[in-house]
Amino acid sequence: MLIESRRRPTLLFSYEMNVHPARSLQEFVGVLDRFVVPIRDRVAPGQPFGIVPHVGRALIDDLRSKKQRDALRAALYARDLFVFSINAFPLEDFHKRRVKEEVYSPPWTKVERATLTCAIADLMADLLPQGMVGTISTLGGTYRAWGDGPRDHAAIGRNYSRVVTHLAKLERDRGATIVLTAEPEPDTTFEVASDVVTLFRDNIAPHALSTIGKPLGLSKRKAEETLHRFFQVNLDVCHQSVLFRDPVREWKTLEAAGLRVGKLHVTNAIALKNPARSPAAVRELRQYREPKYLHQFAGRRRDGTIVRGSDLNRLNAQHLSECEEIRVHYHVPLSRARLDRLSTTRKETADAVAHARRHSDPPHIVIETYTWPLLAATKHATELVNGITRELRWTEALLR
Repeated sequence: MLIESRRRPTLLFSYEMNVHPARSLQEFVGVLDRFVVPIRDRVAPGQPFGIVPHVGRALIDDLRSKKQRDALRAALYARDLFVFSINAFPLEDFHKRRVKEEVYSPPWTKVERATLTCAIADLMADLLPQGMVGTISTLGGTYRAWGDGPRDHAAIGRNYSRVVTHLAKLERDRGATIVLTAEPEPDTTFEVASDVVTLFRDNIAPHALSTIGKPLGLSKRKAEETLHRFFQVNLDVCHQSVLFRDPVREWKTLEAAGLRVGKLHVTNAIALKNPARSPAAVRELRQYREPKYLHQFAGRRRDGTIVRGSDLNRLNAQHLSECEEIRVHYHVPLSRARLDRLSTTRKETADAVAHARRHSDPPHIVIETYTWPLLAATKHATELVNGITRELRWTEALLR
């Protein structure tokens, strides 16, 4: 969707299609007709509508041939849809029975992650409207439990550099400007802004500057400019809120280090204040434990220190008695400020959207409530369309 104003830059915003399983072109076109077009007809009737597909290993394999890509372009054109961003964070099946830590596979320590991301960038070059800058969001490094030492960081830097060089060549050879945006998330290499800044300075920049400049014939200054243009950040508001970080402050920390936020994930986390005083609310919180996705949590003690857990099923009585507030990485609808006895971090989300609206160089703004299929009220397609429509309208009202 386009939000235009004479006083502000044009904003592009939509929702992440990782909420819909689509492992083949046929499934993808079915998703367009069953969900995307009905949503568009409610929030932007009669207008071109920007979409943000999730492209993983299975879908990119199905779209490798020219025939399949031509068919995809024709399907988008016929429905007046265009692609401005792609979610390439989960590369394996995001909708199988158990995902958990496998969502981080393959990590950026593996060349395979860079190879698949380059293939997705090639696809996007075939789809991106002329003159529009595209974004590809991706994992921030690796799952820390799999390795967080100097050798891991060096490998991450090398593989990000491979993709940045590929993106620069795509722009030179095909005129398509596509930016990689790495997403900080709890328990990954990039948890908060300072993690991104440090790894960028110590590993990504040194590797990238040695691989960008010579192949492209760029001076050191031009190589640095190219690196900063093609490596940016996807700031997920839920992820920062869970860790009790102010998303706007994290954004400003990134910018102070010369790193642009190219994409903003507009998302709420679950919050529970004073858990020891509300056993009924704790029981409601425990109902969000489920076997598919990781739901990291953080609790803030009264002295301001933070206690962490890798999944909601590890939340115990000691955490509940010690903490004045518990927050959980469980994306919940933007249209809800409360969930029965639980609250959400919607205020932080609204603050981040307001900051994006005022920004002189705003990012792509994308809603990511991929948990809709897990929520009890979404058993039918119409209910899912209704829920995403409410989220888009809530966000649009803030942006306007």
